[in-house]
Amino acid sequence: MYNVLIRPFVRKMDQERASRVALRYFKIIGSIPGGRFISRIIHNNRPGGLQREVFGLNFYNPLGLGAGLDTEGDLYNDLNDLGFSFVEIGPLNAKSVRHAVRNIQADPQNDILAACINADYQDTFSLAYDFCDFFVIDISGVDLAATIDPLLDTRLAYGHYKPIVIKIPESMQSDELGEVLDYCRMNNIDAIEARTIDQVKQIVNQSGGRFPVIANCHTETVRGVFKALSAGASLVEVRSGLIYKGPSYLQRCLKYLKKRANNEE
Repeated sequence: MYNVLIRPFVRKMDQERASRVALRYFKIIGSIPGGRFISRIIHNNRPGGLQREVFGLNFYNPLGLGAGLDTEGDLYNDLNDLGFSFVEIGPLNAKSVRHAVRNIQADPQNDILAACINADYQDTFSLAYDFCDFFVIDISGVDLAATIDPLLDTRLAYGHYKPIVIKIPESMQSDELGEVLDYCRMNNIDAIEARTIDQVKQIVNQSGGRFPVIANCHTETVRGVFKALSAGASLVEVRSGLIYKGPSYLQRCLKYLKKRANNEE
């Protein structure tokens, strides 16, 4: 239905407006009695053969929804039913995280839920800690150690471990990325969310492939997703591909990845 009702209208819209239209559609579908169950069946929510473990969490496929669509945690379960193995809500701040937490308490997540934080880091992280499975900390324009060190102390104080991922800006240069990777490896950071294929390759090469990378590289094609994974990414986030091409895009990605995995075997 998305291809017929929504796709023709959003394809010429800017991403912000297209996102609002797509969210309204997914909200309507989820509100229909049995809508979530039907969505899981139609979209083959958990295809076999693509499972992987990354920073201690079991993902049933490598595709996740990047932040920027479900900005306040309103539709994470509905979006997860489209075939994502995890949904990253946000970016959150101290105000929006309270809204998200109320939603999660009322409608606990069905699968892995990540929270992206880009403001009020300490308060937002603390408020969300018990309700999300891992945290993506956007370090654009902030001091890395001054921002992350207090969060590491907070995680230690909670006594139960939740993975922390550093999200780097697309404009980050190679030498600075090398310094960020060194900091992450020395301070028990679990992964880096990279914004370009070159960043993915540098992290993989510099770490010898032993440090997880989430590729958030504007992947809008099936082959783009495969390229990011082939470069060494552990997981790949998509957003614009879903908005402009619809849920069928995810199924094409998963089908292609499974086919390539079987060929390699």
